[in-house]
Order: sequence, then C-alpha cells, then structure tokens
Amino acid sequence: MDEEDAQGNVLLLDTSAFIQGYMATDTNAEHYSVPAVRDELIEGSINRLRFDNAVSTGHLKVLDPAPKFLEELREVAREMGEEGVLSITDKQLLALGLSLLSQGKVSTVVSDDYSVQNMANRLGLGFKSLATPGIQRRFDWIVYCPGCRRRFEDLQKGKTCPICGTELKRRPGDKKRIS
Repeated sequence: MDEEDAQGNVLLLDTSAFIQGYMATDTNAEHYSVPAVRDELIEGSINRLRFDNAVSTGHLKVLDPAPKFLEELREVAREMGEEGVLSITDKQLLALGLSLLSQGKVSTVVSDDYSVQNMANRLGLGFKSLATPGIQRRFDWIVYCPGCRRRFEDLQKGKTCPICGTELKRRPGDKKRIS
C-alpha cells in the first residue's frame, strides 16, 4: 500500500487484510474495522495479534455500523445479486464504509474478496487488493435455477430452488468497466 494512496483516506480493513500481513501502523491513514473481523481471526494467531496490537496502540478503530446503513447495504446487495454471497462480516464492513462516507470521509476497503470489491465500487467506496489483482469490471449478478429456469432476487435459503430443489447458480448480468 503506497503512502500517498493513504493520505487523507480512511482505510477499512477486511479479514483478508490481516491474513495478508497488512500492518495498520505502516501508513498515516485512519484505519477502521468491525468486531466481526477480529472474530474471524484465529485466537493466538499472528493475524489476531496484529489486529489486537493495532487496536491497543490506537492505529485501528473498531466500530459497529448503524442499522440504517446495514439496511441500505442489504438493499443494494439484493439489487446486485450479492446478498447471499456476502458474509455478515462483509456486510458490516461495507455498511461501516457507507457510514463513514456519509460523514464526508473518503473510504477505501482493503480486501481481496471480489464480492466485497464489487459492492464497494457500486457504493462509491474505493477498494485495494493485497494478494489479488482486484476486479476490473463491476457485475450485477443474476441468480437462476438451471433446472426450472426461474430467476430470483437473491440466493434462496439453502441455496436451492424452492420450486424444484435444484442448486441455484449465479451468472453475470450487467457489467460495467471500472476506470
């Protein structure tokens, strides 16, 4: 992560950032995360220690997003076909990004998760990858049943078609090149 990229920027750290060895002490940017990221890191691991150290030294602020931003995020995720793919942690982190954006902070999500990057781009948040090239296009996904050919707004409970029981699939719908 370049120092100049972080100036005046708020960085939102996903679990993958800690797994890839990101150190919140390496830049002057404000760093934020959500409690669920810590929960995903293995107790006693170097990744969890990295997280806890950043919090204890004041380099990382850990916040829960307001419910209104979680609901806004869920609505956009449903529209894009990402609702059933994002984890609770992903949703909380992206909702926190919306909250910070509403406060006028330029927010960049640090994550190697392509669905998180896809959503971040749609929400007006920046994104950075550490171990992957990152997405080049933003997709709106279509959730469909290959058995009975029905379309759904999002992945159904159990990820199976409620009509015929076939496992649901996703395919790209609208694509937008990211500049």
